[in-house]
Amino acid sequence: MKINKTLGFSFATLGFLALGYFGVQYFGRNNMFTIAAAVGGAGAISYVLQKPSQPEAPATPIKTQRRRNKL
Repeated sequence: MKINKTLGFSFATLGFLALGYFGVQYFGRNNMFTIAAAVGGAGAISYVLQKPSQPEAPATPIKTQRRRNKL
């Protein structure tokens, strides 16, 4: 399973590098910076705005132990 993830991440990284290289050739450097900033900003906004998948459990009160007075 770990090998599959490593291969997947490797191919994804190579794909993104190729996309960036050919994108610069086609669109130009400044346009690719603009596209990268827009995608990064959209990712940051979606990360901040997403709701948690499970509600947080309510905090349970901490029980304190009482000392008995020894007579």
